[in-house]
Amino acid sequence: MTSWTADQLQSIHRMLNPVSIAVVGATPRLQYGGRFLRAALQAGDRVRIYPVNPRYDEIMGLKSYPSLADVPESPDVVGIVVPYHQVMPTLEECARKQAGSAIVISAGFAERGDGGRLDLQRQIGAFARASGVRITGPNCLGVANVKAGIWACAGSRLVMSGGGPVALVSQSGASAFGPFLTRAVDLGIGYSYIVTTGNEADLESSDFMRYLLDDPDTRVIACFIEGFKDGRKFMEVARLAAERGKPIVLIKIGRSPAGAKAATSHTAAMTGTDAVHDAVFKQYGVIRVEDYDELLETSQFLAYSGPLRQEGVSIVSHSGGISSLSADKCGQMGLQLPDLTPASRDGMNEVLKGFGWAANPADVTTYANSESFPQIMRYMVEGPDVGMLAIASAVH
Repeated sequence: MTSWTADQLQSIHRMLNPVSIAVVGATPRLQYGGRFLRAALQAGDRVRIYPVNPRYDEIMGLKSYPSLADVPESPDVVGIVVPYHQVMPTLEECARKQAGSAIVISAGFAERGDGGRLDLQRQIGAFARASGVRITGPNCLGVANVKAGIWACAGSRLVMSGGGPVALVSQSGASAFGPFLTRAVDLGIGYSYIVTTGNEADLESSDFMRYLLDDPDTRVIACFIEGFKDGRKFMEVARLAAERGKPIVLIKIGRSPAGAKAATSHTAAMTGTDAVHDAVFKQYGVIRVEDYDELLETSQFLAYSGPLRQEGVSIVSHSGGISSLSADKCGQMGLQLPDLTPASRDGMNEVLKGFGWAANPADVTTYANSESFPQIMRYMVEGPDVGMLAIASAVH
C-alpha cells in the first residue's frame, strides 16, 4: 500500500524548490529569524522573499510586511521563527493564505518532555495534515536546495556552492548545517538537497526520502536518524530504494541506552530496538555506518560506483601491514576475498620479481608507484568471483 499522496509530494516539492518564501519572525539581528532571511536572500532574483514582522518597515533591504495576510502572493514555503505559542496561529494564517508548505524553526515542543507541549505539537501536526500546509519541524533548521542555490534555513555557516549527487536528510539541524556541511566541503562532496526534520510533527524523514527517490540528480540518500515515527513507512521507502538501485546510507542513533536517552531529549524521537533496526536494514540493503565521515565517504563512493556484479573483494597495497589490516576489516564485515587465479598469480610474480607477495590481499611494495601497477590491478580483478578492487594506502 502506498503511503504517499500526490498532494503530499507536491507540498514537499514546493518546500524544496520554492520561487517565493515568506519569513514570519524575520529580524535584522542575526538570530534565527535574521539568519533565515539572510540565507534565503542568497538566491537573488530567482526567489521572491517576503519578511514578515510588524515591528519593522524594512529588513535587509526588503519591505517588511505586518502580517502574512499582507504578503502579495501565496508563498511556496513559509519559514516560521516565532515563540512556540505563536506557531499554531501562524500556521492558521498560512492556511488562509494558501501557502504551499511551512518550515517551523521554533522549538519548545515535545523535546521538552512536557505533556502540554507534546499535545501542542500533536495539534500542529494534525492541523498541517488537515489543512494541506505540510510542515517540517518544529525544532529544525530548515532545508536547502543546494543544486539550485536556494537556502530556506537558519543555518549560520552556508559554505557550499554548487550541488552534487548526495542528498542529506537529518533530524538534527545543527549536525546537518554544521559538521555535515563543513566536512562535505572539505572532502569535495556535493549535496543535491539538505533537509532537516526536527521533531517531525508532520512530515518525517521517510517522506523526504520518498521524494528524493524521484529526483534524478540524487544518486544516494544519506541520513542522520534519531528515531522513526513510522517504521512501516521507512520499510516501504527502503524497499522502493532497493528496487530503484538508489542506496540509503544512514547513521541510526540508539545503539546504547545513553544514545537512546539523548535522542529522546533532543527531538523526542523514539529510537526503538536496535536489533530490529539492523534486521530491517539488512533485509532492504540499507547501509548503516557509525560516524559523520563514514556517512559522507560511503555516500560519495556509492554515488560514483555501480552495483557490484560479484561479492568478492580484491585488495592491493604498497604495505603488507595495511593490506592485512584491510583484509581483517573485510573479514569482520563478512566480505569474501577470493584467491587469485593461477594465471593471475604467475603474472603478478613475474611483475614483482621476488618482492612482496602475489595473493589476495597483495603487497606489491614499490611497484604500487610503477608503470606496472595498471597491469597488477588487471591481474587482481581477473577472477570470476571479484566484484571490487580496493587499493589500500597510507598516503594522503
